[in-house]
Amino acid sequence: MTIKTPRSVLTLIETCTNLQQLKQIHAKSIISSLSYTQFIITKIISSFLSHECLDYAKQVFDQTQEPDGFIYNAMIKAYSSSQTPLVAISIYNRMRARQNSLGDNYIYPFVFKACGSQFAVEKGKEVHGVVVRIGYELDGFLQSSLLNFYMVCGETGNAQKVFDEFGLKDVVFWNALITGYARQGMVLDAFWFFKEMLEVKEVRPNEGTMMGLIAACIESKNLKLGREIHGYMMKDVGLRKGVKLESALINLYVKCGCLDGARKLFDKIPEKNTVVWNSLICGYCQIGSLNEVIELLREMHLSNLKPDRFTISSVVSACAHMGAFNLGNRVHRFAEKNGIWDIFIGTALIDMYAKCGFIEAAREVFNQMNEKNVASWNAVLSGYASHGQAESAIELFSEMRESGVRPDSITFLAVLHACAHSGLVENGKWYFDLMVKYYMIPPRVEHYGCMVDLLGRAGLLQEAKVLIKMMAVEPNAMVWGALLSACSIHGNTEIGEWAAHQMFESNAMDAGSYVILANLYASARRFDRVKAVREMMVGKGICKLRGCSMIEIGDVVHEFVVADKMHPRSEEIYLVLDELSKKLKMAGYIPLLALDEEG
Repeated sequence: MTIKTPRSVLTLIETCTNLQQLKQIHAKSIISSLSYTQFIITKIISSFLSHECLDYAKQVFDQTQEPDGFIYNAMIKAYSSSQTPLVAISIYNRMRARQNSLGDNYIYPFVFKACGSQFAVEKGKEVHGVVVRIGYELDGFLQSSLLNFYMVCGETGNAQKVFDEFGLKDVVFWNALITGYARQGMVLDAFWFFKEMLEVKEVRPNEGTMMGLIAACIESKNLKLGREIHGYMMKDVGLRKGVKLESALINLYVKCGCLDGARKLFDKIPEKNTVVWNSLICGYCQIGSLNEVIELLREMHLSNLKPDRFTISSVVSACAHMGAFNLGNRVHRFAEKNGIWDIFIGTALIDMYAKCGFIEAAREVFNQMNEKNVASWNAVLSGYASHGQAESAIELFSEMRESGVRPDSITFLAVLHACAHSGLVENGKWYFDLMVKYYMIPPRVEHYGCMVDLLGRAGLLQEAKVLIKMMAVEPNAMVWGALLSACSIHGNTEIGEWAAHQMFESNAMDAGSYVILANLYASARRFDRVKAVREMMVGKGICKLRGCSMIEIGDVVHEFVVADKMHPRSEEIYLVLDELSKKLKMAGYIPLLALDEEG
């Protein structure tokens, strides 16, 4: 690589194909003293930004004595869309302080974008003042960015003011207002301005307008309004109805629980791509209709379309929820055979195998993953916790820390859950302190629930009571329920009554809690209180939810509830259950039915 003139530097940069080459070119230009001209610096920084190497570009930028407007624009634009938009605001501040430059009209939309992503309302208002002073208030793109900033920050009044004061409103400007109201959950306002927009002859709604309205209906679960928008789209012959809009409409019907409407719309689409198929498949996955999912996958295959990463992860997640191991395993093999893989699929498979009872298979998938994120580690940890394998969970947690992956609140929830189920009280206390004091993660109510469960199972009920009183967040039904359940197990009526009283006060008592309280009184042989609890349940119309079980045979998941006779083979099933009950009694099994003891 020979660099003798600025022209040779530019030629090499333009023909560069990867980041490593670009760094070599930059190093050579420094050695050759050719990297100090403004044009060369601008080209180098722009190239690093185009390779999404923002940190390196920032280093070059920081060493530049007097960056020009183009460099400032490029840096602020790049960082406004990055994971660290605060850097964009910092660069803007540097421009104003060091260069005493106001910047051009191209820079401010990205400054507003960065302020919006950081909810930096006061800074955004300050920049708004600068825009007004230098006379950029007539720039449509800039003003729509300003409007969007105010909407993102919840400043709907200021956003409306920007809209009202701007004269030449194009479709982008209208969309900014409509989408802004939609994102704020103000669906009726968004729809009202949509109708106002229809009255303006110079402006017609486009795909962006409809996507914003559909998103609002999905967020608010407003199917009635969604149908109106769908009806308008069908009537507007000038509106381009592409795959993106059709998928959004299917998603609208799915999220609003109208699968029939989603299927009818799906069937009317003549040419479906993978996105359209995924919208409906995902919908059936969400409600656990695996039979429909299998049928759709079969139809998709007959249409010569292959499932993509999104399809696979959605189906695997549904299999995890339904406990459909056979189908999940088949999807796994299909993904492997067709090279459909990413970190999300791997994590979904770990979760699926763990929830279906195959923790070894979950660990095998984890070990085979070249790339792992915190969610991947959490999936295995949660699996070990659910399977009562505390030692494996603790060992994996140590590996996670050694690998450099920072644990999050979900990680500690899994570890505490594992400790609670295995009675590892001291370990649980240590991990709780590690989370709070070392990783500075504030405990959520779920973490406190695990700690109360941990202490309660070990019989440390007074300590659990003290912990609840010291909680930084309001205890919920899970926390009180864990304590009440522990009191029932250890026969501590005093603390149990205190927990029940707190639950009554906070309206946290559910059917299960009433049953636990009744069992607590029954174990103490206080049958008058058992009767009182039962009468209270009857008086409030509370009944315990019937238990539900699911079993997979072939690719069909069968669901059963208590006293269920809806299954076509229920007669045979009950014959087998009766036979099993007889064998259990012969083996000496006596069921624990605390509620029936008063007789």
